Amino acid sequence: MSGQVTLSGRHVLQIWDVTAGDWQGVNLAGLRFAVLAAGRENLAAENSHADQAVVYLPDQASHVQQRALVDWVKTRNPQLAAAHLQTRVVPISLTSSTNGAAFQAGAFVALRTAALGNCENRVCGESLWYQPSTPTSVFTVALNESSTIQEPLMKLTWEDFGKRSVFVARFGVTETASSHFVQSSDWCGASGVLF
Repeated sequence: MSGQVTLSGRHVLQIWDVTAGDWQGVNLAGLRFAVLAAGRENLAAENSHADQAVVYLPDQASHVQQRALVDWVKTRNPQLAAAHLQTRVVPISLTSSTNGAAFQAGAFVALRTAALGNCENRVCGESLWYQPSTPTSVFTVALNESSTIQEPLMKLTWEDFGKRSVFVARFGVTETASSHFVQSSDWCGASGVLF
C-alpha cells in the first residue's frame, strides 16, 4: 500500500453488498454492484477526482433499482462528481468466508482476496497510508490474491496479485463515526464472514 501512495493508486474498484436499506423510496436490499474509477491523480489523495468510471449493475435488479443505485453512488461519492460515468448491466457474484472473498462482474472484473494471517505483535510491517475512500465505521485490510480487469469502455487492462491492497469495510447507520481499523480476525468474529 505504501508504494501506491506516490507511484500509482490511479484506479480503484469499489464493491458493495447491500444488506438492507433503500434510496429515495427504492428498496436496494440484497443487491450487489461495483464501480471502477480511473483518474490522472492518486484517487486516495484528499480532494482527488476520477476522470471516468463504470458502474456495474446487477442484471437481476429492476430498471428502477438500477437507476437508484447509480443515483446513490453519484450522490455519496464526491470523487465521481465530474467523472464521465458509464454503466454495464451484468451478472454479479460475490462469495465470502473467513478465508477471503471472490467477486465477478460479467467478463469485465474478477477479484479474489484472502484474509491476512496473524502477525507478530499484530503488526504486519506495513503502515496504512490512507483509508477507504467511502466513509466507513470499521475496516480491515485483505490480500489481493488476484484481480483482473478488462474494461474496453475505459481502455483499461489491469492484472494484479499478491499485494495487501484491498480494504474490506462496513458502513451504514454508524458511518458518521470515524473509521476504525481492525484485524481480519476481529472483523470476522463469530459470524465467520469476511465481507
